[in-house]
Amino acid sequence: MENRNFFRALFWALLVFLLWSMIAQRIWPARPPAGPGSSPAGAPGEVTPSETTTAGGTGSENAAAGEGVRKLAARGGAPAQTLQLGDVSAAEESPFRMQVWLSSVGASVETLRLSDHQQIAADPERYRLLSPVEHGGERWRSFAMERVLVDGVRVDMKDVAWRAEQVALDDGQAVVFQTEIVNGDEAVLALEQRYVLLRQPAETGRHDIELYTTVRNLSQDAHDVQLVTLGPFGVTSEGRFIQDQKVFAAVREDGVIALQAETFADVAKKNGLDLYPRTVNEVSPLAWYGTGNVYFTATICPVAREGVADAVPIKNLRGFDLDGKKDSHDDVSVRAVTDTLRLATGAERKLHTLIYAGPKDRDVFEDARNADYLSLDFMQQIKQGYGSCTFNFLTDLMIGLLNWLERVFHNFGVAIICLVLIVRVLLHPITKKTQVNMVRVQQRMAKLHPKIEEIKRRCGNDTMKVNQETMKLYREEGVNPMSQGLSCLPMFLQMPIWVALYSSLSNNVAMRCHGFVSWINDLTVPDALYTFSSPLTVPIFGWKIEAFHLLPLLVGFTMFAQQKLMPKPTHQAAADSPQAQQAEQMQKIMPYMSLVMILIFYNFPSGLNLYIMTSSLIGAAEQLYIRKHISQQDLEGPPAAARAAQPKRSGPSLLEWIQKRAEEAQKLPSQRDQGKRRR
Repeated sequence: MENRNFFRALFWALLVFLLWSMIAQRIWPARPPAGPGSSPAGAPGEVTPSETTTAGGTGSENAAAGEGVRKLAARGGAPAQTLQLGDVSAAEESPFRMQVWLSSVGASVETLRLSDHQQIAADPERYRLLSPVEHGGERWRSFAMERVLVDGVRVDMKDVAWRAEQVALDDGQAVVFQTEIVNGDEAVLALEQRYVLLRQPAETGRHDIELYTTVRNLSQDAHDVQLVTLGPFGVTSEGRFIQDQKVFAAVREDGVIALQAETFADVAKKNGLDLYPRTVNEVSPLAWYGTGNVYFTATICPVAREGVADAVPIKNLRGFDLDGKKDSHDDVSVRAVTDTLRLATGAERKLHTLIYAGPKDRDVFEDARNADYLSLDFMQQIKQGYGSCTFNFLTDLMIGLLNWLERVFHNFGVAIICLVLIVRVLLHPITKKTQVNMVRVQQRMAKLHPKIEEIKRRCGNDTMKVNQETMKLYREEGVNPMSQGLSCLPMFLQMPIWVALYSSLSNNVAMRCHGFVSWINDLTVPDALYTFSSPLTVPIFGWKIEAFHLLPLLVGFTMFAQQKLMPKPTHQAAADSPQAQQAEQMQKIMPYMSLVMILIFYNFPSGLNLYIMTSSLIGAAEQLYIRKHISQQDLEGPPAAARAAQPKRSGPSLLEWIQKRAEEAQKLPSQRDQGKRRR
């Protein structure tokens, strides 16, 4: 009875656990963060005057040293302006890979659109990577200079309108923002932010913005200066059922890039996260940081421009959430604080930042022409999203093979079907051998069933004796019952491939907005045969269904059909064996399993569902072929006498080795009991 009900009990236990987890989340939701805000006062990423250390002492000490320092302020009065760099009107044919709208408020980026990518498959509008965020009546923009600390005194800059000027270059465009920090009527510091966008043909794959920051001392005294800048805003989620928006920081450790990435949800839940604390930069410099989703990234690289500018010396980096609510993720970004810049009278520092704002394209990141991308190891951003249940080389192989097949057939759906054929052909010998072997063993064990029953009757309750005699009978008849477990081998071999394919769909921007046929217009998202006017909510669980997806239903049906076509014993005796009865139980729960598969795969990318459905269809046809082959073969093999005349192995078989170990394990308790009695 236990053998008959094992799979049924396992299925119901998993289903109950899944249902209870969903109900519990609805009844006892997670506690929200303690309060809104980016970070508490004094947190490592939030530099305040009281905690800022300068060459002359703490910020409060420097402020107390002279009343004049207390009057520092940014010079305002300039009209707010919005200026444009680049153009996306010609889409991929544009000489610029993006269109950037810059705001003179905070010397920041208002919005950024990409030339090469659509917002969604059915809409030709260019992809919006960055956009401002509204919170608390304020407008937060990307890359804004939030504040400057002069000798420990904070000067707010985020809402200051800088003077702006458009500059034409031979190979691109530039916008220059300028302002001053003054003490009354006396100018103390001059600040300049220069954004440069060069013409970059599509074949290069580069999506760069050059940012030059200049700080010049205009006063008669030396000053210690720190800059606090904001990261990207407005990066939206590309995932349908996973949290793919992340903040990240990469440090260089012994010449190797080590990446730390945290989801927006984790940043909001923990009310801010330190990504690069001040204790790290002494030995591991920050290589790059920023925010991104599964397909796109806004990466900030504080790199030096030889002979022109220095790299931005980052001291602290912290992820923060504006409203502190874990359910709103579009207001998460990062805040960077520089090391102290010591400026003598009349001295200036020019700092260089490279901003990559574009797709996570492996062909671009691994192109030998982009030596800086290779040196910075941008590929870490793609590999960081690979699944843990597969191998990185397998995911790389899947992505490379899919992209190659697409170049041949000009359709990623056809490429996926071809990939299924390749995998199935490679696994067919194993599938055929395991299925034939399973039926052979079932038929042999069915013939041995009366003898096994006789052994049980003769040995009574002596379990060890029954096992020894049964294993002896198996050896004499040349039967290995454990070989039936190998029937699942093809499925287990395909599991890493499925995970690798899912990783390739989730990390291959080349497939985004590429469809197959008809309603499947984007293989990286679920197929929507019909979109509901308003989402349907599943009672109790709170699931929201926005559209009717057909492929998951076909996946469940084809998996059920494939299981129904599994080879079955042809003899009645074989059908009465315990193994056949267990297989019968599996057949009974398959409808329920198919329903669970539909629920699991309902919001999966249509490309993955297409792969699994095609694999199941080809597998069903393969099962029919194997059944025909089995009906034409003598699976019982030679008689026992002929098998006994075959040459013996030099060593014990696997079955004999397992039996020996089992007998030794069973003897250990009795030996311990005898030892205790002697003591």
